[in-house]
Amino acid sequence: MEKIKVANKYQKSIDLLNDALGKEIATSLQYMYFHVHFEDAGYEYLSKKMRMISIAEMRHSEELSDRILFLQGDVNMNPSFPTRQITDPKEMFRFAMQLEQSTIDSYNDAARIAAEADDSVTHKMFQDLAVEEEEHLDYFRNELQNLLDYGDKEYLALQSFARSKAEAEGKVSE
Repeated sequence: MEKIKVANKYQKSIDLLNDALGKEIATSLQYMYFHVHFEDAGYEYLSKKMRMISIAEMRHSEELSDRILFLQGDVNMNPSFPTRQITDPKEMFRFAMQLEQSTIDSYNDAARIAAEADDSVTHKMFQDLAVEEEEHLDYFRNELQNLLDYGDKEYLALQSFARSKAEAEGKVSE
């Protein structure tokens, strides 16, 4: 039996959600890339935090996908940009800050557009996501400022010493 195509009154929201989904997937992959490089360099705490934020971005992807499906749209699981191979910690944080600020700006716009389209749930979803992205932005700003204030060699040496201390105390799990 052939399905009848009906215009979806939530298509504008579905498009906004799919755009956000592509950004979240790409950002998650980018932060996982940063995580493995921090881990490889022995920067335990930076590595763990970057992994946690990458996982938070994956959770956002899932939430966006669930909403798209609820609105009877189809999810586009393609990252919106390729992972950039950045290995300098200061540049990692600068790029992460750009990603987060861009995402916050687009989520604020998306929340407004969803509200104008009478989709209060998607509106609130974008508002809530923007709050989490602001927390990520704050973390990245603080870490970049630490690198600038204390010097990247000195600050990163402290990160390495913390890992060595944790390993000596048996607190690092492989």
